[in-house]
Amino acid sequence: MSDQQIALSTLLQDLLSQFIHLMNMDDDQRLQLIRQIDLILSAAQRHNLPNWAGHMTPAVNETAALGQLLASLHQGNLLSPELYPELSMLESDVFAFFCPLFGQKSGHATHGGSYGNLDALWQARKKYGDNSKRVYASDQSHYSIAKACDMLGLDLQLIASNSMQQMDITALETACKQQAPMAIVATSGTTSSGQLDDITAIKNISQKIPCWLHIDAAWGGFLSLIDNSPLDAEQLGQADSVCFDPHKSLGQPRPSGLLMYQQRLKTTPFSTQYLTQSPRDVLPGSYGGELLLPLWLTIKTLGKTGLASQLQTKLDEARQFASFINQQPGWWAQCSPTGIVCFTAPQPHLSDLVKKGIFSQTELNGKPVYRAVFASHTTRCEALISELARFL
Repeated sequence: MSDQQIALSTLLQDLLSQFIHLMNMDDDQRLQLIRQIDLILSAAQRHNLPNWAGHMTPAVNETAALGQLLASLHQGNLLSPELYPELSMLESDVFAFFCPLFGQKSGHATHGGSYGNLDALWQARKKYGDNSKRVYASDQSHYSIAKACDMLGLDLQLIASNSMQQMDITALETACKQQAPMAIVATSGTTSSGQLDDITAIKNISQKIPCWLHIDAAWGGFLSLIDNSPLDAEQLGQADSVCFDPHKSLGQPRPSGLLMYQQRLKTTPFSTQYLTQSPRDVLPGSYGGELLLPLWLTIKTLGKTGLASQLQTKLDEARQFASFINQQPGWWAQCSPTGIVCFTAPQPHLSDLVKKGIFSQTELNGKPVYRAVFASHTTRCEALISELARFL
């Protein structure tokens, strides 16, 4: 843990301890509560360890944690922006920072990628739903796409992926000729292996129909902050909408999601007499600093340069780990552009490391593999190699 993380953790423990001792409880109740809180805090420390690489659950950076505390003290609601101009200001700051990076014009906060995908497909249905109810997405797309289609009464057809877990462009083109879709969902950062669909090729197909193009960049969207990356504003700007989850890659507490659009957001057509201003025609209702303040404080303190440096370090660590694995006889690794390393071992004997959350398991091309996700700024290649030392 960094000095800042240790200081914040110590401060939080002290505050909790003082608060509990002020509560109207007997000694046994107080002791039981302290033990339960200690258990929670102890479990939380695993995300700060250098050998934590099982899932997209990074350590929360200390600045974002302070932002979350600040948000809980503020408790404002952007359904009444005239009462909270400070919230409107920081929301504008967040999207003034991210929209140009994603080639989009406007956006709003969400509770995560699943909500962003649902909202985007709802907007797509309103625009193109009279033409078709068909949605195409890769068989590597996140399961939230299927949930969103189920809720919206849409017909989802999964398109086969190629050997690199990207949407097969020929298969997509064939499907579009057979039935024009309402929307196509591209994935920038597949959940299993971190791969990027070919957005330009998908756009070339979608603009001939026409239909809505949505990019689920919940995981891989962070690449837009890095110079000379395989995912930039020009590519992302080809889409009608893009969603991104800062809690997966930028060390933000959940919930933290962004949904950005090429179009300007309209106000709701429904009656809202109790509000001074009509809310935007989007899925979220009440929300405020809890979705924005941690991210706002992070970008204000680190900026694009600071974030890019942290992200580049994670990608370098992932490449080093994959390189090491590929040097071991009988082992194999694939490193994605987004820092997910899928690998195989001579024998399936790493189950205890999976149980500890050091690695996870998934499938590539129908075959089981292990998975190391370099989501946290604390994860280190050296620590993961040390965990594997007894198996080499």
